[in-house]
Amino acid sequence: MTRIVAVINLKGGIGKTTTVVNVSAGLALKGARVLLIDIDAQGNLAMALGVRPRRTLYEAIVDQKPLTELRISARPNLDLIAADESLLLAQQAIAGRSDWVRVLEQLVRPVREEYDFIFFDCGGSLTVLNQNALIAATEIIIPTTVEPFSVRGLEKLITQIARVKGSTSVVRAIIPTMVDSRMRQSIDLLAHLNRTYGQLVLPPVRTNVRLSEASAVGKTIYEHDPRSRGALDYAQIVEVLSKMWNFQPTRPISPRPLPNSTAKRPLVTGDGAVQSNTCPNCGHALRRANVAGYRITYCTHCRYRQQELITGAH
Repeated sequence: MTRIVAVINLKGGIGKTTTVVNVSAGLALKGARVLLIDIDAQGNLAMALGVRPRRTLYEAIVDQKPLTELRISARPNLDLIAADESLLLAQQAIAGRSDWVRVLEQLVRPVREEYDFIFFDCGGSLTVLNQNALIAATEIIIPTTVEPFSVRGLEKLITQIARVKGSTSVVRAIIPTMVDSRMRQSIDLLAHLNRTYGQLVLPPVRTNVRLSEASAVGKTIYEHDPRSRGALDYAQIVEVLSKMWNFQPTRPISPRPLPNSTAKRPLVTGDGAVQSNTCPNCGHALRRANVAGYRITYCTHCRYRQQELITGAH
């Protein structure tokens, strides 16, 4: 079954596009067929992936072009429908239609069977297209920074999702981003998120300059610095989501060669299982993932994590 995932937060600057790029790239490396659809007029997805599309989602909405004519291959197993400022005009065109809330749902219907996952990279406000994405979505992921306004806004967003979808059951994950363990506020608010939302809260993405660098040069974090904290954190999130969605990897792949790149190729593997091993903090079963030559052992209950270099890894 194709999973249609809306990655949304109504606050800007909290890592939505970074999360879309690196979660989808990790799934593609594991063998998933992934389509990314940028529904933000800023058009950051194309820049973050280092591609220059000639055609955008505007043509599908206004000119009724099929998505098959507009998509481009950004990476192996990873296709993109790009956006730019023309989406602002497209939203005006949608608003006058009787079926305005199901435009995206109708657009993706012909290509659903071609993909395991379709991700919508949503903008930072409840636009017509964001409402379309929520209606079309079978899953919703909410990245959020751990600072007071973001945490407060998260409650309002979930209330709005309930109004649009009729329930909050489609909210599958909350991903804390830009977490700085040296700051007491980060630790306190992360604990608050865990108490409030429980298992919805995934392992945090720590503050890591490599993530912003990767976006600036048009690479995924696995390509830019596969041994960075950002790569390790997002690889762990990919493993947790793969387990939650019961996605069975087929043939994992390596990213396409990058010109003038000497970076070692990432490896995102593992079925998440650890035999006869329990968390030293809480006693729950530990999980395991391998990424970029490191073995990460982690607990989804108390957020315990340990990483070690795999002997002989290249």
